[in-house]
This record gives sequence, C-alpha cells and structure tokens, in this order.
Amino acid sequence: MVANKGFQEIDYRTANTAKIAIGVLGYGFMGKVHSNAYLKIPYTYKTPAAFPELVAMGGRTEEKVEDTARRFGYLGYYTDWRSLIENPRIQVFDNCAGENMHYEPSVAAVEQGKHLICEKPLAMSADEAKKMLDAAERSGVKHMCMFNYRFIPAVRLARDLLERRALGTIYQFRARYLQQQGHSPDEVVENIWYAKKTRTGVLGGIGCHVIDLARFLVGEISAVSGIVKTFHSKRKTKVGDEQDIDADEGNVALIEFENGAIGTLESSGVSTGRKNHNTWEINGSKGSLLFDLEDLNHLQVYLEEGPLKETWGFSNVSVTEPFHPFQTLILPRGHNAGWEYGHVHGLHHFINCVVNDLPVAPYGATFEDGYKAQVVVEAIKLSSKMGKRVGIKSISNAS
Repeated sequence: MVANKGFQEIDYRTANTAKIAIGVLGYGFMGKVHSNAYLKIPYTYKTPAAFPELVAMGGRTEEKVEDTARRFGYLGYYTDWRSLIENPRIQVFDNCAGENMHYEPSVAAVEQGKHLICEKPLAMSADEAKKMLDAAERSGVKHMCMFNYRFIPAVRLARDLLERRALGTIYQFRARYLQQQGHSPDEVVENIWYAKKTRTGVLGGIGCHVIDLARFLVGEISAVSGIVKTFHSKRKTKVGDEQDIDADEGNVALIEFENGAIGTLESSGVSTGRKNHNTWEINGSKGSLLFDLEDLNHLQVYLEEGPLKETWGFSNVSVTEPFHPFQTLILPRGHNAGWEYGHVHGLHHFINCVVNDLPVAPYGATFEDGYKAQVVVEAIKLSSKMGKRVGIKSISNAS
C-alpha cells in the first residue's frame, strides 16, 4: 500500500493528547512571558505532561488584552477577572497582574477550585500572603509562587551540588539584584516600576528574588539587620504634578541562617548602569559557587578536592550538556538558552505536578515560600526602622 503523501492537517488542540486549560490574568510583561513559556513547552519537552491550552486572558483595557490574546493564540479574553476565574473550562489560573491584584483574584480562584500560579511577590504584605497560603491549603489545589530563577539550569545545578554536600559546611552567601530605573532624580514616576502605588518597592519587587534564592540554596533565614532607603521622596509625573514616593529604592541586609551560615542581600533600583544585574556567591569549607544572570548558561565552580592541586581554581562550567538540569529538546549541547527558559521550565514543572498529582515543593516555590519571602522583606524593613537586628520568627508569629 502506498502511504498518503498528501497534506495531513494536525492540531494539538483537537488531537488525542493530554491538554490542560490555562487562564492568564494580565497582558503586561509577565503575562506575555508566561504566555510565551506555555507556547514553548511542547517543543522544549519531548513528552510534556500535558499540552497547555491557552483558553483565556484577562485584563482591564479591552484594546490591549484583545491584541495580546490574539497574538499569543488565546481562544478569547475577558475584561473582568471574576468572569475569567468563573470559566469552568479553565483548570489553571495564572495570576500575572500587578502586585496589588495578587491577593483578591488568587483567593477567589482557589475558592473556585482552580490550581493556581501567582507571580512574585506573592502579595503586598505578609498578612495577605498568609491568607493566600491558608486559602490554597484549605482548597487542596496545587499552588506555586513564580520564583523563576529556581528553574535556571545553573541554579538547579548549584542546588544539586549543595544537596550532595559538595561544598561541605556552608559559611557565607552573598547576593545582589541591581537595576537603574530610578537613578535619575528627573525620571518621571510612570517610568519607574517600583515607585507606582500598585507596587511594593524594590525590596518586595526584586529583593524577594534574592531572598528566595538564599532560602532555596542555603536554608531558612533566622535573623536580619537591614537598611532600607528612599533616595527620591518626591518625583514628577508625566503631566508635571509632584508625587510623594514612599517605596524603597535601595536596601542592604545582613542575614543569619538557621544552619549557622551568614550572608548579605542587596537590591537596588538606582544602580546607574545596571539593567538587570542578579548575582550570588556561596562559600563552603570544600568549595564555592558563583552565578551571574548576565552569563546564565554558566556556573562558576571551585571544588578544593579536584584531581590536580596545581589546577585548583574556579571552573567556568557550561550547563548545556544533556546530563545537566533542564536540557531542552530544541537546543543541542553547547547552545545557550535564554532568560525566558526559567519560566518555561517552571510552568512545565507546575503542569506536571497538577497532571500527575506531584508535590510542587521543594524545587518549585509554593505559596508557603512566597509567604516566607514576604516575612523576610518585612523583617528587613522593620530592622531598618528600629535600627537593630530582627528575628524572623518574631515577624512570622505576628502575621
């Protein structure tokens, strides 16, 4: 029999393959990043747990949400988030809205029985974050706070090495996340993401990333001593009005871990020349690790138990081999993956947990991790205000 060589139409949405229905709230930067990640999952993984089906996107401005939903291939859109979460077809609600819109839609979604992803920071406060955690746990749904850097291959390799105690006893952790958006006193409020009233400031917005990495790689934080600073307390708007700014613009914290290690955390929105500088280093009794997001396909590794003493030193390890974490189907060895793959791997991890009823933790950040990061944020702010060291348990017990 001669095989049919004609055109054979295929469509994964109607094919006999496992699918999972996605609803995304937010058409801005993160809404686009998550949408892109869902589209990439089927060709990043040879056998994904399920093919993401982009059912609906939600957003306030109809022209913008319709345009974004159309370009990413959503089946439709809503301008009311309540209608989005009430859609019975949607299985996973992905909250990519502004920080001030994390709490109410997320709690409503889990009450509808939706599995839930929420961008970081989990909420505007530790109190809100705790309520979100409690609601998610009561409902029994899967929940994940999208700390995407956990899913960068070099970061996961670092976690693997630490779990194998390749570095011995951990002594120190230091991390910084630096951007420059607000470095000029003449920059208008609308162009500075952290200065908007819907945001939690630099510490909550990007500082939470290095807080989560500290916890993910080294362990629970027990105490902090912080300085939080607003350098420009007043700024102009685009129309020339003066606006008071209470969001922090830079911060530094000394931290203590429950396991005895110490560290420093720094985040800034006024680091002139820095676009998205995210780096960390870990020092242990047998070795050290260094990561720089601007070189995200490499992990700097120093292990003192190397084969030749004469060659001891940091090695620049390319994390693109098939035996490294998250090697992609589409990229062969030695071909660098981009920043967006942190979200691709993270969202695939969550879908796999939903489909196969697996725990999101410890590699994915649950709402508990989002809450704990928020507790540390508030402890650093309190320490700065009081001018003294603050224990984490005293803050979490008060939440």
